[in-house]
Amino acid sequence: MTAAGRNPPVAAEDTDAKGQTGTPARRQPTSAEKVPRSPPPHAAPSEVAGYIEVLVAEMRWMAHSAALDSLAYFLEMARLEAAIQAQRPTRCVPDRSR
Repeated sequence: MTAAGRNPPVAAEDTDAKGQTGTPARRQPTSAEKVPRSPPPHAAPSEVAGYIEVLVAEMRWMAHSAALDSLAYFLEMARLEAAIQAQRPTRCVPDRSR
């Protein structure tokens, strides 16, 4: 928010192809979109990647809000990679608890 109590204008790079603002990686989560609980210890890699995607999206928003543009960029790259990994088919993961 600005000193006048209004949100600053949305930059052009914060709009999607349809001109809509507030894509998940570019806006503050609402109270209804609370960060999910961490996945269980033996969760599938895709579940862990999905969880990481949500966390990094929130951190990216914080960095962008604080004008930490380079950090916001790298966090967006991490979010995109997590999204790709979350969509990969689940594969067997060896039990490393022993």
